[in-house]
Amino acid sequence: MEEVNHRSDNPYTKMEGYLVLDASGEEVGEIEDTVYDAPSDVLKYVVVRGRPIPAERIEVDAEKQNASVPYDSSTLESAPKMEEPSGAFDEAVREHFS
Repeated sequence: MEEVNHRSDNPYTKMEGYLVLDASGEEVGEIEDTVYDAPSDVLKYVVVRGRPIPAERIEVDAEKQNASVPYDSSTLESAPKMEEPSGAFDEAVREHFS
């Protein structure tokens, strides 16, 4: 299945700009991009400082416009850099955050 980030169809772009907090509650950046798989209607990643974070592992507070992740800042900083999603890339990201 081809994965495409259809910006116009992506309902998650409103999260871009939200502040991101790590597991200790410290600010680690903001959501720069959202990677949405339109064919399966799934948000795959949020991108923070050029690094993808699996979307299923974040907690979003739309009222406060922030998101919390269950990782420390060093785990986030050492994540693979964002690239075109593929099976191999998805596997590398899952392995890093497992």
